[in-house]
Amino acid sequence: MGIFRSIVCPVDFSEHSVQALRLAVGLAGRDQARLTVLTVNEPLLVEAAAAAQYGAEYVTHEAATELHGLFLSLLPSGASWAPVPDVVVRTGRAENEILECVAEHHTDLIVMGTHGLGGYRKMFFGSVTERVLRRSATPVLAVPLGDRRIVVFSDRGPVFNLPGILVPVDLSASSARQIRRAAELAREFGTSLLVVHVVAELRAHGGLHDAVKAHDRTRLNDAREQLRRLACANSGGIEVETRVTYGHPADEIARVAIERDVGVIVMGLTGDGASGSRPGSVAYRVLTMAPAPVLALPLDREEHEEVSEKTK
Repeated sequence: MGIFRSIVCPVDFSEHSVQALRLAVGLAGRDQARLTVLTVNEPLLVEAAAAAQYGAEYVTHEAATELHGLFLSLLPSGASWAPVPDVVVRTGRAENEILECVAEHHTDLIVMGTHGLGGYRKMFFGSVTERVLRRSATPVLAVPLGDRRIVVFSDRGPVFNLPGILVPVDLSASSARQIRRAAELAREFGTSLLVVHVVAELRAHGGLHDAVKAHDRTRLNDAREQLRRLACANSGGIEVETRVTYGHPADEIARVAIERDVGVIVMGLTGDGASGSRPGSVAYRVLTMAPAPVLALPLDREEHEEVSEKTK
């Protein structure tokens, strides 16, 4: 039994969503998971078809046929390992339909592209991915369009190319769970694990400059020791590298991901209660800058309560 049991992949036929679908097919094939491939029609498209006397059923049928054809086009002819997908066509506001489909299918992973089409099929217009990240109670694997093929298909099965996993943590209570999940993936895919913490930059003027620099050195040393203990306690015995950097969290995470050429970034959907940022905001900024997919882990109940207390 693999890591995932049920995967939903929203598709709008853009290059980003096709790349996400390829990864979803590979993961479902590897883990023998149920795969649901979903597309969402805009209500205006359905209304236009009805006005032209085609009817909603015609639009649904055409979308389902195209979606199934896209799925088959990704596979080699002898891919008997490939999952048989549930093809779902819905009409409405994209993020609402995605999350309702996820709930109905008891999904444990959403795989989706980071950008989509314009025009009448603009499923990701206004960044549906960002809104799904902020609302989802299910892990979201957000896939950017990049040169690297994370998975290639053969007649015998999917072959993954994950040169390393990066897990950025903020040293909050949720960090241990994020490291454990990243370590599980690193073990399953036989790759390296890098745990990073970014000490947020403090800006000072005039006479405070030297005092802030001295304080920053203390913060960095304390963070290195805390991160080392946290990583050792939650890595499940696999080899893990730790690194502490200084600056803006999203910028630093993306920079390290590019520098180390990692395959996947695993991070929590936490918001910074002190600054008022919303859950998913840092993860979304990272995936807009980094070339690697971002596996964003939602808050659990205790973490929701912790963030709520900070923002009161």
